[in-house]
Amino acid sequence: MAFSNWLRWAVPVVLASIIAASLGGSAFAERILILYENESTQPALIEIAEGVRRRLAEDKRHFELYSEHLDLARFGSDGDRQRLIRYVQEKYAGKPVDAVLAVGPGALSFALAERARFAPGVPIIFGAVREFPNENPMPADVTGVLSRFDVAGTLDLARKLQPDAKRVTILTGSAPFDRSWEETARALVGDHYAGFDIDYISGLSLEGFKVKAASLPADSALLILTVFADADGVSYVPRESAGRIAVSSGAPVYSVYSSFFDGTILAGHVGTFAAIGEAMASLALTLFDGKGIGPPVMQKEVSLVDWRQVVSRGIARGNVPADAEILHYQPTAWEQFRLPIILGLSVIAAQALSIAAIVLQNRRNRRLEETVSTQRLELAHMSRHSHVSQLSGTLAHELTQPLTSILANAEAGRKMARAEDADLQEIGEIFDDIVADNKRAAEVIGQLRSMMRKGEVKVETIDLNDAVSSTVALVNAEMVARRTQVSVSPSAEPLPVKANMVQLQQVILNLILNASDAMAELPPRQRKVDIATRLGDNGARQLTVSDTGPGIAPDRMQEVFKPFVSSKENGLGLGLAICRSLVEARGGRLVFDDKVASGARAVVNLPPG
Repeated sequence: MAFSNWLRWAVPVVLASIIAASLGGSAFAERILILYENESTQPALIEIAEGVRRRLAEDKRHFELYSEHLDLARFGSDGDRQRLIRYVQEKYAGKPVDAVLAVGPGALSFALAERARFAPGVPIIFGAVREFPNENPMPADVTGVLSRFDVAGTLDLARKLQPDAKRVTILTGSAPFDRSWEETARALVGDHYAGFDIDYISGLSLEGFKVKAASLPADSALLILTVFADADGVSYVPRESAGRIAVSSGAPVYSVYSSFFDGTILAGHVGTFAAIGEAMASLALTLFDGKGIGPPVMQKEVSLVDWRQVVSRGIARGNVPADAEILHYQPTAWEQFRLPIILGLSVIAAQALSIAAIVLQNRRNRRLEETVSTQRLELAHMSRHSHVSQLSGTLAHELTQPLTSILANAEAGRKMARAEDADLQEIGEIFDDIVADNKRAAEVIGQLRSMMRKGEVKVETIDLNDAVSSTVALVNAEMVARRTQVSVSPSAEPLPVKANMVQLQQVILNLILNASDAMAELPPRQRKVDIATRLGDNGARQLTVSDTGPGIAPDRMQEVFKPFVSSKENGLGLGLAICRSLVEARGGRLVFDDKVASGARAVVNLPPG
């Protein structure tokens, strides 16, 4: 009878053990007590809790999670602490736990000091902690996840996003945690870091912080650490207080906390709180696997950038680091419709190739050899004649269109005028079209005459920007024929110089055509001429013409200005020599920049007019 009773008891136990073993886990739950430093509505703590649960859910074992929010920022007196210790001790007296997870430095200090009363001998795993408390050596049964909450890394990121900014303001509240953050920041970056002058702001009410933030200039930066409480003693959730201050800020705002990114923060070098929770849970699983306590691990951090703030703050797209993780990115039209755009451009390119082949063939058939004389003015005129000869094909095309239109309109008007019921209004419109086409042809002829004119050199005050724009307009059709892109970046302000307009246009035209010739062997999409004007050193007016060709060897940068030195098969080698003489006659300089990484860049400096 006794054996029968024993058998009825033993069989279920053995079966339960077999079933538990077959499921790959213990028949009993692992109990984890999570101590959170702050109250339960903190977004960072919610993210950490979610990370812990997500990582534990990947394991087959069963876990019982217990959470205690110590709320030390608001209840930090000695009396509060004693009541809290008694509460935790009594609550878990009958429920021994297998691991204690301490979230935040305050929770870690509490666990280290008091675990003998509520979890004696239980290992501690910490997270959301910058460093282990200096006053205590780390016990062998304590490990965790160290987070930099990287102030220096965030300022390095700010330097990349705002390369011209000179000042950073670091803002903290009045709670003990806030004050310790300010001390840490001062120790890390001091008053100067990464080219920034650093100001520290604390001891204000929330409204005071908002007013101060609103007064910051757009070319500075604001780093908000935490505001658990303001100078009036009002407590806040740090994410909410940071958001209310950031929305008022005149400067871009940065944070070291991923949970602060609510649309008001531009960027920060951060680790996510969810990742902290997952890493803490992984250390707990290692402990439960019997592998013991390992050394603390460092949290992985990334450069986090909110694209909405990049756009609203006017941050240059090229300043965003390539390795940054971008939130709320809005793709460009090219990124969304790349294939249709490529197909459309391919059709246009095919048509342009056909047209360019015809124009180039006509241009080759009409090239003339020029005779060079020793007088500078005559040489200049002959050089202009050579340039116009190169442009003759495209100029003829520019004239043919309005002339053909004039002929067609004239014939139509003659027929209508002979009709008995002639429509005078329509005939008048035909005459208007003839006048417009005539003006268009006259503009082309006027540009051509100015380039061909001989006689005395008239020196007058000319805007360098006007000279560039008129020359580019003259050569535009030729550049299209050559399948070469031309971009112009003029100075925002006028750049008056004392010069002769025709000679100045000749210099610009020569440099543009030389740049185009240098790229003749490149694929069409790589042929680019960039023209820029700006105010140079000592008030000089500067013109630059850059190309993407093979460039000029350093030992040939002076030789190319000598007469009869040319890299072209049929070139006379006089163009650059004439250009330099024309520039120097006006007290200027023409050189090639020897510091460009690729291609060639001609630089013209002229004295102010």
